[in-house]
Amino acid sequence: MTLDRKQIRVIFLFEFQVGRKAVETTRNISNAFGAGTANERPVLWWFKKICKGDESLKDEECRGRPSEVDNDQLKAIIKADPLTTT
Repeated sequence: MTLDRKQIRVIFLFEFQVGRKAVETTRNISNAFGAGTANERPVLWWFKKICKGDESLKDEECRGRPSEVDNDQLKAIIKADPLTTT
């Protein structure tokens, strides 16, 4: 069974609420759904976020550098001459 991010985060929230530690949570998820399903570092990050009172399970916007490419313009260029992009 493969879990998506939101499902895994719900498990993080549950495990936090019942008082488990990040190491236990990682082990529990890996035992139940397979090795590599959860890693301790993201579990720690989510536990800290939840501890601060933020129980939102949504992805946050990336704070990286914004794209300088106009996606609509790029699509138009590819559509106009698809052979030059291969």
